[in-house]
Amino acid sequence: MIIHLPSLQSQHPHCRANPQRFRPLLAMLLLAGCTSAVQPRPQPVPIPEASIRPPITPAVPKPEPEPKTASEPDAQLARGPDASPRIPWVNPARCLPSCAFDPANKLTRVNDRGEEDEKGRHRVLSEVREPLVSLLTAARAQGHALRIESAYRSYEDQVRVFTTIKEIGRAARPGHSEHQLGSVIDLRIPTGAAIEWLASHAADFGFALSYPAQKQRITGYRPEPWHIRYLGTALSHKARDEKLSVEELLRSQPDLGESGTCADCPHPASHAACGDVSSAGRCDKTVLVFCYEGSLASVDCASTAQTCGQAPGKEEYDCLPSDSSRSGDSHSK
Repeated sequence: MIIHLPSLQSQHPHCRANPQRFRPLLAMLLLAGCTSAVQPRPQPVPIPEASIRPPITPAVPKPEPEPKTASEPDAQLARGPDASPRIPWVNPARCLPSCAFDPANKLTRVNDRGEEDEKGRHRVLSEVREPLVSLLTAARAQGHALRIESAYRSYEDQVRVFTTIKEIGRAARPGHSEHQLGSVIDLRIPTGAAIEWLASHAADFGFALSYPAQKQRITGYRPEPWHIRYLGTALSHKARDEKLSVEELLRSQPDLGESGTCADCPHPASHAACGDVSSAGRCDKTVLVFCYEGSLASVDCASTAQTCGQAPGKEEYDCLPSDSSRSGDSHSK
């Protein structure tokens, strides 16, 4: 910085003085000028990038889900073909979800005692075999020699049975049979005591009675105390404790069941219209014939030592004990 001072000789006469008196002032001005010349302008201090970010909270690892415990074999099995979430619901009017259903790759060949046997006459779903063996073993321990009479039947097998059997109402129409599921067994029961034992204890092993006595009007089939279906202990206990057939169980909880329309069933025997038969039905000698939800149903009452007739005060025909019914012949149409 250069500071120009006027000549002392050109100042007012009263300002003429000793030049030494201005030297301190001059020094101060020179010092101020030098200070301002060398002082740098303040520069912004850079802020580290990390300091302007929000703090990172370490991720808390999610707990591993607890492994699902395996439920009883029926938990998925009895829900239907190919682990369907619902139970196949079949009766004279309802078909399997698919008439082509074939669980062959899930079947195990067994002998009359339920033991695995490559030469065994019967096939059951692999998941059903263990509870079935437990049931038969427990029965034998109580003196009841139960054995397997029949088990899985394919659609084609059922066609053959239905078209060749002579007893009316003994076999379900193809596509309407629980045997096609692979979870149903007909047992050979030697005594009345064995029938009672089975009715009381089948549920403890996961089996329910599909066709109990005096339920033919509800099930559409004659009573079969030897016909058991694996549903698992929970549903089977409910059926036993509330004295329900499988049909009644599904009617009480319709969301559990699923059925097909029978449209994919190829054999004519899978379809039976009611024709002129009403829901009240009629008797053809000892055979009860009635319209069951739009499909024809037939039950030979003589198979249970009963006859066909009308109970007092009712319009419907039914199988009745012989000593309290009207003659089946008198009501034949």
